[in-house]
Amino acid sequence: MQSGIESLIKLALVTVLILAGLAVWLVPKTRLFRQRRISERAFVATCVVGVLCGAAGLVVTSLWPRQVLEWHLWEAMVMPFVLAHCYWFLVWRKARTSDILDEKQNLDMTYAGALSFAISIPAMSAASVLYDKGMFDAAVWYPCYLFLMLLVYSATTLHCFRRR
Repeated sequence: MQSGIESLIKLALVTVLILAGLAVWLVPKTRLFRQRRISERAFVATCVVGVLCGAAGLVVTSLWPRQVLEWHLWEAMVMPFVLAHCYWFLVWRKARTSDILDEKQNLDMTYAGALSFAISIPAMSAASVLYDKGMFDAAVWYPCYLFLMLLVYSATTLHCFRRR
């Protein structure tokens, strides 16, 4: 049986996703939105949101693993990052081209993706060893993996972007 908190979180998530979907569908058809490229500010803001969501998600998942799953907190915690990418999708729809990032942003994201993939292998190996020793619940593997990769990817993207 669903708890009140779980029902409330599910309702909020569905409502936000429906509103974001409507915005992505309707806003590019209006003259209110003129953005055709992801600005440096929006790029950095998306990276910062990713770092915050990833770090907060890891902390909350380690403190309250059952509630993260039962109450759908992991979905709620990743929602700001999803909404930031809804903005990117809005820009993409308005521009009508896939060229909404500059070459440096693309390169930084490529490097961050490669590093995230490389880190995911030892991270999942460690999770497997911890699971075998009874120190890690298999049900929280996905949220932990998601938040760790979000943190690594966003932090690496932000670092590369600021460094060069």
